[in-house]
Amino acid sequence: MKMNMLTKDLFHERMRSLQKDRTIKIIRVPIQTPTLWPHTETNCYLIGNDKESLLVDAGYDHQTTKKELERAILENSLAKPKSIILTHSHPDHALGVRQLIDWSPIVYCHNDEKQAIMAAISPVNELSILNDDDIIRIAGLDITVIHTPGHTAGHLSLYIASEEILIAGDNIVTDGTTWIGPPDGDMTDYVHTLNRLKQLKITKIGPGHGEWVLNPHEQIEFVLERRLYRESQIKSLLKEHKQLTSNRLTNLIYKNTIHPSIYEVAKRTTEAHLIKLMKEDHVSLKDSVYSLRS
Repeated sequence: MKMNMLTKDLFHERMRSLQKDRTIKIIRVPIQTPTLWPHTETNCYLIGNDKESLLVDAGYDHQTTKKELERAILENSLAKPKSIILTHSHPDHALGVRQLIDWSPIVYCHNDEKQAIMAAISPVNELSILNDDDIIRIAGLDITVIHTPGHTAGHLSLYIASEEILIAGDNIVTDGTTWIGPPDGDMTDYVHTLNRLKQLKITKIGPGHGEWVLNPHEQIEFVLERRLYRESQIKSLLKEHKQLTSNRLTNLIYKNTIHPSIYEVAKRTTEAHLIKLMKEDHVSLKDSVYSLRS
């Protein structure tokens, strides 16, 4: 029996609607957080379709977090996430889990980040562990977990090879560079992470802060070059001044060009470079004063 024209139109419209609903979506959801200047928002990411989805990072512990995430879920016809992957433990990325307790999510992180995240998201007290090269499948989409230490010891990134997309957490930000420093960060690890990320086939990066990065390899190379330039600058300043504290080095490097609110993390980034240089036997430390090894 033939379909009449109206019935056929309705059928095809319904099929298009179903196809649209099954399409995998990767949605950046910026959430207002008390993060570091010049940023005012932290990115969360929803990945999935109307049947299944996951959330990457959870923003900050205030009501706006849940409101904005649920708005994005509704607007994009996504299923409510039953899994949350935290890239790392910092408050602007992890604390929002507290707002999402009624989702009854499984919360994932790397084992090296477990202790810090447990402290951050209490009273949530159960975490599942992800390891390097684990594969997560959401709505038929394979997502590769990459352990990307540097910003923190247990930092995770997610690589969606079929879409050529990297969700980078705070390894990459749209404006400028991320900070790396003790006690959580390690510059040696971070440089290794950047070199690893350079090898991925990607056309877009979802950063921890800022808009989608559409020139991914150029941005990774920019960050790597900035870190190596800063290392060279520190060695030159130590050669010129012989002995310097990390405070004095930071002042010489930035010369009042940075916002006062980020001076502390700038100093910690300087210290991370110094720790790397000490590991490589280029620099020594005595009584809080750094100098080049002869």
